Amino acid sequence: MLAEFFACAGDELGFRRPGPSRLGQDEAERVSTPLSFAAKPATAVPHVDRDQGEWRQVRSALGRNRRDLAALAESLYRDFRVPGLKNTGVISSPSWIPAEPVPLEEITLTLDSVVADPTITGEEPESALVRPLATSDARYRRYHDAIRDLAAPRLFENRLCFRLLGFDWTRPQIRMSFGQMGFFDAMDINETLAHEFAAHHLATDGERETVMPRASMRRLTFRKLMADPFDLVRRPLMGAIGTLTIRGGDSPSVVLHERDSTRVAGGGGMVHLLPAGIFQPSSVIPAAVAADFSIWRNIQREYAEELLGHDEYDGSGRPIRYDKLEPFTTMDKALRDGHIRVFCLGVTLDALTLAGDILTVAIIAPDTYDELFANAVATNAEGSVPARAFPFEENTLTWLSESKRLSPGAAAALYLAWSNRKLLGVVR
Repeated sequence: MLAEFFACAGDELGFRRPGPSRLGQDEAERVSTPLSFAAKPATAVPHVDRDQGEWRQVRSALGRNRRDLAALAESLYRDFRVPGLKNTGVISSPSWIPAEPVPLEEITLTLDSVVADPTITGEEPESALVRPLATSDARYRRYHDAIRDLAAPRLFENRLCFRLLGFDWTRPQIRMSFGQMGFFDAMDINETLAHEFAAHHLATDGERETVMPRASMRRLTFRKLMADPFDLVRRPLMGAIGTLTIRGGDSPSVVLHERDSTRVAGGGGMVHLLPAGIFQPSSVIPAAVAADFSIWRNIQREYAEELLGHDEYDGSGRPIRYDKLEPFTTMDKALRDGHIRVFCLGVTLDALTLAGDILTVAIIAPDTYDELFANAVATNAEGSVPARAFPFEENTLTWLSESKRLSPGAAAALYLAWSNRKLLGVVR
């Protein structure tokens, strides 16, 4: 009954299969004996081990080649390439990027607690080949189940997240609308797409891995099922907020983040924005969900976690008292006084995973930046923070682009911020 309830095989739960029924005087004794856990895992099945081993190999190779695979996947969506961002792995719809950066305070957010379930979840037959065998006769039901059992990173929890449903950049009513979803809902779509693409576009010769020169949809059954990557009804799109942090003044600079693939479920091995995080509440308590439904609050918490080493605001604690706790009070005052200015640059997708980035830029006055981040950490739960900031200038952007390590979101934010540097008031 438990196996049926959880839609899995009995030995996945650690139970021995019952032996044949015996009648007679020991019947009562047999029935009264409690069901016991197996002393050791079920006997290994060679073809299951082989299938899981191949899955691990592809996932490991995916982690080492994410950026190159994203750039290749971009060619599948030629009509949605962003001018100036060719071969970075970035795609977007023209309506997803505003004509100019939008001050954060001009955006109205709406949260719909009752939203129709997406039609694509990752359980479809089209995703079967990238969901490894769990037992000799059953595959893992969803991709996140396989990650959990076979390649779990340090951070892997199914937290409540805000699901992006739509937006409108036209004035006077600039708005973004959201629903709710779980973190694993995104993994079952994004990482399935990435794994499928890697399985068909990576060639391995011993220890040497080569990304294919051309991308093809021919064998990408799950990606073909997805069809329009900008259809937010058919699939859930988790709102991830990436912020390009610029220390302003006469010599503006930026700080970036090197994400560790052993610590994060997605985007490992790439240089990403700092801070960046899933748009989610700090607690599942209703009061916190309401208070944290704010892009600014999300950015603040990510600053506290990623640059100042605060414990994760992981949804398990009490609501945050932003008016009583540092660095939030100082940040709020700086925002009111104009020493921190925050803009939204638009929304882009990673062509490999079709994961979305709500891109923002925060320009912080030099004295305020130095005060806030005087005790910035060198490493955090997701990777390392470079000891020095990079000058915000064209040579830096060219060097970072040529390094081929920038995540699609970081590449897009840097390009869009640089293109609008005069409007943002960041000019050397």
